[in-house]
Amino acid sequence: MHPLLLLPLLSAFLYALSSLFLKRGFEEGVGFIRTLFLSNLAMGILILGLLPFQTEPVHWDRIHLPLIAAVFFFLGQTFTFVAIRVGDVSVVTPTMGTKVIFVAILASLFFGHDLSFAGWMAVVLAGFAVALLGIGRNAAAAGKGVLPAIGWALLSSMFFATCDNLVSAWSIDFGRPAFVMVLFVSVSIFSLGLIPFFNAPLRSVSRKAWPWVLWGAGILGLQALLLGVALTYEDPTVTNTLYSSRGLWAVVLVSTIGLWFGNREGELPRWILAARLGGSLLILVAIYLMLFVAGVE
Repeated sequence: MHPLLLLPLLSAFLYALSSLFLKRGFEEGVGFIRTLFLSNLAMGILILGLLPFQTEPVHWDRIHLPLIAAVFFFLGQTFTFVAIRVGDVSVVTPTMGTKVIFVAILASLFFGHDLSFAGWMAVVLAGFAVALLGIGRNAAAAGKGVLPAIGWALLSSMFFATCDNLVSAWSIDFGRPAFVMVLFVSVSIFSLGLIPFFNAPLRSVSRKAWPWVLWGAGILGLQALLLGVALTYEDPTVTNTLYSSRGLWAVVLVSTIGLWFGNREGELPRWILAARLGGSLLILVAIYLMLFVAGVE
């Protein structure tokens, strides 16, 4: 395996870890909108680390292309935070592994790629996986927390999948990795529009809460940088397949070190955690079917 393929694996681990930090930040009262703002700002700053890797010419007359993709990424990021806020990390992160499935469906419907029988079987399998992830202590718990979290996570995955298709179709026309840099910087600029909706100024965030949200935002930005480097030099299909392991990392981290972050998900009955782990594994199987059996490029 090429050493650069370690980057999406590391990014997957960092994504799951950042989710624990950000979830704790929510609980410390930082607030959903302020946490989203800080995370997007961190990504916009850290993605500039790709500047030394810019070798292709950039067609600035086509700057509208990364800007459109940035809108979909911003929406995906926003609904990811909504999902984390209302649900469990061990449910949200694996559910977002369905992004690759949505990428294939959208590519089939709007970008001229056919989806085979094996591809549609992968979609059905992903549906069963999401059902396993939705298992809670009882029906009331599922209705109040787990199912809404899955819904928001699926919506987020659809927006991210749209963004991925646009990046795949348009980045060559604009220039890579400049396309990715403009995308993330634009998302951070869009986030300035969130400031009027803060429930309180940033200076009101408690000293106890700041480490959680800053570490979470910083780690999230770092994983975006590493993933951006991988996408610049490696096949995006392979990269996204490896990156989908974040769902497994979420379940593992919650079960092992979740209590260090004040996360109580690890105290759920073992059969629930086992079902969620099974759902995570099914998502990976569905992704494998989609990418290596169905032959999606």
